[in-house]
Amino acid sequence: MSAMRKLLVGAVLALATTAASAETAPAAPQPALMAAKAAHGRLLGIAAAGKQLLAVGQQGVILQSQDGQHWQQLPSPVSSMLNRVRFLDPQHGWIVGYDGSILGSRDGGNSWQLQHFDAEARALHDVLFISPQRGIAVGAYGTVLTTDDGGGHWLAQDSVLAELALHLNSLVLLRDGALIVVGEGGLIARSEDQGQSWKLLKSPYIGSWFGALPFGEKGMLLFGMRGNVYSTADASALLPEDSATLHAMDRESAATAAAAAALGWRGFDNPVQESLFGGSLRGTDEALLVGVNGVIAQLSLSAGTLTPMKKLRDEPLSGALWFHEQLLVVGRRGVQNLGAIQ
Repeated sequence: MSAMRKLLVGAVLALATTAASAETAPAAPQPALMAAKAAHGRLLGIAAAGKQLLAVGQQGVILQSQDGQHWQQLPSPVSSMLNRVRFLDPQHGWIVGYDGSILGSRDGGNSWQLQHFDAEARALHDVLFISPQRGIAVGAYGTVLTTDDGGGHWLAQDSVLAELALHLNSLVLLRDGALIVVGEGGLIARSEDQGQSWKLLKSPYIGSWFGALPFGEKGMLLFGMRGNVYSTADASALLPEDSATLHAMDRESAATAAAAAALGWRGFDNPVQESLFGGSLRGTDEALLVGVNGVIAQLSLSAGTLTPMKKLRDEPLSGALWFHEQLLVVGRRGVQNLGAIQ
């Protein structure tokens, strides 16, 4: 294994969303235990379902809140680590995690049904539905699962992503309808046919991307290892990448702003340089990003600036959500409501 590969794998293992220590997968799914302090354990994902909130994390924990302050645990059909919760609309939601776990809800997250489980399967890191029927889940070592019946059946996809076998960390649906997946080793791929095929794109950074957010009609924002943050105003115009290049030993990140611009990207200087694991849009021009050592940073697209705002007791934060003019974050100490952070 190359030094770069070891570095990337080490960072992914350190990432809160993939830290499954002390969790051993049973051969068959076991329901999560109900715990009085579940809201204060390790949580990895958070999302809004209409007027209520859902958060997920270790040992299959699913939490629900109406106000972002008071949380109650919901029954969960699995005790595996849960990495991400997403909602297509106020009623239809999905959760993914370890052991190939996929859970679905049709009642706004009030109850969850197991759609997929395999104790031998690799971890799933993210899930995204384009419609109530068409969905995609991605995860470790190039895992891509797709469904066309709302999650009733999930099929493994044989694509360039599977061939590369790099960790896939995040999915984003751009406002022009294109899908983007980002991951290990600077991987960026785009789909214009709802995830049936993927086109690799040139990346300004060769380390891992941990998240992506849409902005504008065709643009997106990427964030990842060592605080690297880049944006593009038009993802449809990005240059294609050769699959062999992603494993090349002589790859280098864009060393200057001009080099990044030649690839269609704009970089943001990050004085903290902490790896960023989660983020949420605040309006049309701002994003709030969170990561290692409790860092919270505010990004302004128009000004091109990334400004550290606050730190939370040096704890890793894995997710963030701007909801009703308040910032909620999840991490090692559970869910925290930081209010109207400035």
